[in-house]
Amino acid sequence: MENTINDVFRNRVRKYGDRLAVEKKRNGVWEQASWNRYYDRARDAGLGLYELGIQKGNRVSLISENRLEWLYTDMGALGIGACLVPIYATLSPDEVEYIIGHSETKVFIVENSAQYEKALYARKNCPKLEKIVLIDVEPGMELPDFAMSFQELMDRGKAKHKNDPELFESLSSGVGPDDLASIVYTSGTTGPPKGAMISHRNIMAQLLALDSVRPRYGFDSDQTVPFLPLSHVFERIAGHFYGMYVGLTSSYAENMDTIVSDIQEKRPTEVLAVPRVCEKIYQRITMQVQEEPRWKQKVFAWGQRVGNKISDLRELKKPIPPLLRLRYRIAYTMIFKKLQNALGGRVRWITASGAPTAREIIQFFNAAGIMVVEGYGMTELTAPATMSNLADYRVGTVGKPLPGIDIKLDHDGEILVK
Repeated sequence: MENTINDVFRNRVRKYGDRLAVEKKRNGVWEQASWNRYYDRARDAGLGLYELGIQKGNRVSLISENRLEWLYTDMGALGIGACLVPIYATLSPDEVEYIIGHSETKVFIVENSAQYEKALYARKNCPKLEKIVLIDVEPGMELPDFAMSFQELMDRGKAKHKNDPELFESLSSGVGPDDLASIVYTSGTTGPPKGAMISHRNIMAQLLALDSVRPRYGFDSDQTVPFLPLSHVFERIAGHFYGMYVGLTSSYAENMDTIVSDIQEKRPTEVLAVPRVCEKIYQRITMQVQEEPRWKQKVFAWGQRVGNKISDLRELKKPIPPLLRLRYRIAYTMIFKKLQNALGGRVRWITASGAPTAREIIQFFNAAGIMVVEGYGMTELTAPATMSNLADYRVGTVGKPLPGIDIKLDHDGEILVK
C-alpha cells in the first residue's frame, strides 16, 4: 500500500535498481543517476538537512533551474518529513524574500551566485532563515558561517547514514498521508502570492487519478524529456511524481534553446508542454514550408486538408473511407512524418494545457499521430483537474474531470471543484 510519495520512491527503487531513472544535460553532457543512485543521493541530501536541525514539518526552500540536485533535494526533504517550498528562478529579490518569510523557511538551497544574492537579501528580514546552501560554489568563494556548499550538505548526510543506516528509511516511513509535502506559491496576480498547501494525500490522489484513466498516459517503458520548470506544480506533479509512479525515465533538457535537439537525441514517447511550445513547433514547420518552391507549398496545403479530415473523423469516432485512408498514407509520408521525426519519431502524446490552443495546430499534431492532450488545473488543485482522454476527446475543450474530481458551476458561473 502506497500512501505517500515516499512509499512510491522506495518501492520503485527496489523494483528498478540500477536502471536509469533520471538524467540532466549540462554543458552538453548527460549527468545520469540510476534508481539506486537517485535514492542514495536523495538520502544524503535529506540526512544533511536533518543534521542542520530540519524536523518533520519544517520548511526547506529551493530556487534553481532543473538539475539533478533539485530532484535530490526534493526527495531528500520529503524523505525526512520536511515541507519543500519550490521558488521560480526568475523571481525578484523582493518576491523571494516574501516567500521565504511567509513560509517561515529554515534552510534555503540556492543554485548559483545570482540566487545566493537573493538569499542574502531575504535573510535581512527573515529571522527564521538559519542556513543558506549553495549548489554551485565559484572557485575562491568564501562562505560565511550561516552558509555552506551543497557538497558539504551531502557529505554530512552521508556521514550520518554511515553512523545510523536505518534513520532515513525510518523517517521516510514515519511520514503520513496528511503530512504537508509542499507549499507552492501562486503567481500573485491578484495580490501577494498565496501558498497552496499540498499534502502527501493530495499528491497520491492526483497520481492515482492520472493512472486510472484508460487508456493510460504512462508506462515504465516510456521516456520523457522534461523542460518545464520543476518549480511549477504541473511539471513536478504530473511530470516528476507521476513519472516516478509509473517508473519512466526522465531526461531533463539542457535549456529552452536545446529542447528540439535534446528531444531528437533522446526520442521521448511523451512530452509535457504548454500551448506556446506547440505553437512554436508548428510555426517553425510552416515557416520552413514558406521557403520551399510553390509546388511544395501546394502539397503541404493538400496534406493539411487531408490531415484535418482524418482528425475530424477520429474525433467524431467515424470510420475513415478507403480512398481518404490512402491519401492520408501519402500525406503522412510526405508531411506528417517530418513532424514525428522532428520530435524523435516516438511521441504518442503531448500536453497543451494552461491556455487555449488553435484547432489547426492540434489537428496538425493529431494527424501526425501525436495526440494533443488539453486540460485544466490550478496550483491549489495539485495540478490537473481535467484532461482529455486519449480515446475520447473533443478538440478545443479541457476534457472531463479526472477520477475523484467533482466539478460544477455556481449560480454566477464560477467553477467549483471538489
